[in-house]
Amino acid sequence: MYESQVRLELISRKLVAGQQLKQHHSILNFYRRAIDSAAYFLKSNLTESVKSGTAALCLLAACVAIISGCGGVSYKGASGTQSNGIALSQISCGTQSLSGAQSKSCTVSLSATALSSTTVQLTSSSAALKVPSQVTIAVGQNAVTFDAVSSTVNKTVTATITGSLHGVSKTFALTVYPLAATLSNVSCASQSLTGSSATACTLSLSSPATTAMVVTLSASSTAIQIPSAVTVNPGASSAQFNLTALAVSSTQNVTLTAASGGVSESYMLQVLGAGTQSSQLHKVQLSWNAPGNAATAIVGYNVYRAIANTSGYALLTTSLDTQTSYTDAGVVSGSTYNYMVTSVDVSGMESSPSNSTQVTIP
Repeated sequence: MYESQVRLELISRKLVAGQQLKQHHSILNFYRRAIDSAAYFLKSNLTESVKSGTAALCLLAACVAIISGCGGVSYKGASGTQSNGIALSQISCGTQSLSGAQSKSCTVSLSATALSSTTVQLTSSSAALKVPSQVTIAVGQNAVTFDAVSSTVNKTVTATITGSLHGVSKTFALTVYPLAATLSNVSCASQSLTGSSATACTLSLSSPATTAMVVTLSASSTAIQIPSAVTVNPGASSAQFNLTALAVSSTQNVTLTAASGGVSESYMLQVLGAGTQSSQLHKVQLSWNAPGNAATAIVGYNVYRAIANTSGYALLTTSLDTQTSYTDAGVVSGSTYNYMVTSVDVSGMESSPSNSTQVTIP
């Protein structure tokens, strides 16, 4: 009944002003008498109106019709406009670029504090950048954060994040760059060579090269011959080169080093002296147990070997070993070797190395 009283006061002000218009004097008197009658009815039947909600609503409708008829005051219900002038202000991620697979916290902001729970729709123009389909800003807040997740890409991609609220859209552009390729490994098909023999070696990168990548090569002894540099072509993640061993009078341990972009990797070789032969009668049989807790996630193993009293392990397996055993047939009589094993899970993550095992070949 409070709303009815407010309406009547507004009407009274409008109608008094209307009395100054003589041409509408008789019509206004009619409306005033009708409203006075309605007011008297409301006052004398307050209790009954409370009991009968339908009768009160009908009377209220009649009053509104009278107001509309004389072109006077209009009245809005309490609901009003839901946005209350609050609009989507901006989307920001604090950076305009990401590299490779990465997650970045972004913010959706409003022009003012939300008076009700407000949902903003989100989209991304590229599959290289994923965002949630919507975010909700709580009452009393003017912003909310969400994660934009980029993927590993082979070429630069620009993704546009779009937020929409009440027909208003705001955008933010993020550029996703490929991860910079780095040198990850150098290895050769054989670790023990006799004079005047050759072996194929491989340079490996962490990811495909986005541009031509030059890798320099060096050796700790002139007992081997190698090119001074090898170029990994754009789009490739590896490159091969040949290594040739020269004849030496006594066995030498030689370190092969590859370097690029401040990263270096090494590989240890043996060049056998005259009269020394690689023993085909000797093999080293390795075995190990799968990690107990993560056994189901393991997809394979890498086996590494180092020549005793030298630094640096060389990868023996050219591909993941799916068994828990490995046979090394490339050993040399009179030499001592150290071995260790790592596991690789389904995501490609390599574990820390196992304990080292040392074997001496008779």
